Amino acid sequence: MIETLQAIVLRPTPFHDGGLVVSFLTEHGERKVGLAKGAKKPSAKWVSAFEPLSLVKVGFFGRELAELRRITRCELQHSPLTLGALDSSLVMGCLADLFDRVAKEGVEDPRLFRLLSACSRALKEQPQRALNILAYAEHWLLHCMGLLPHPKACGRCGNGEAPLVLLSADLGWLCAACTPVDPAEALPPGIREHLKNLRTCPAEAAPEIESRAAKACTELIRARLLTEMGGLRSYEVMHRMVL
Repeated sequence: MIETLQAIVLRPTPFHDGGLVVSFLTEHGERKVGLAKGAKKPSAKWVSAFEPLSLVKVGFFGRELAELRRITRCELQHSPLTLGALDSSLVMGCLADLFDRVAKEGVEDPRLFRLLSACSRALKEQPQRALNILAYAEHWLLHCMGLLPHPKACGRCGNGEAPLVLLSADLGWLCAACTPVDPAEALPPGIREHLKNLRTCPAEAAPEIESRAAKACTELIRARLLTEMGGLRSYEVMHRMVL
């Protein structure tokens, strides 16, 4: 059986005899893995198609429920790679690792494909804003996982106006009107506004993360996400080289 899909490359892993085992996020939001024989050989026709976050049209051959099927074609349609843009390259690695962990084989979630596709195109258009795009993706990915409550109203009292001062594992975002918190431990002013921006803007307009509120929110969401992932090597590299 041959199946052809639009997909985004996640992680290529070297295999013997110059091959690659490649994971993809399909257009349906499902993780699929295939074997590309001889893909690392200089003469391979698709050697440039397996860069992380590349949008490709990929063909799989094998039984539908097989754990590893053979890749018969891989046509590059779009790549976010920009020469000389270190931040963007590091963020591409982080996004590829995140979605490789979150997407599941046999489970479709089209939101994942839409999110990663939008972030990939934003990285190509604005590589200098890579860290903002990463923070945007982290926020929405945690939301897709059902681990980030909506910030519209306080999880305890329902107040939709008071500043948010805490993120509770049980109740979600809590506000200053009902939650006494030591000022030194409270989230800085502007959290609610930053979260609103994240939820209402497209990837290419991802909000800046320079303000105290944006930095605190980014750190909080990233810590929660990496705790769920169990840590990622790509983030360790990014922290050493950029952050």
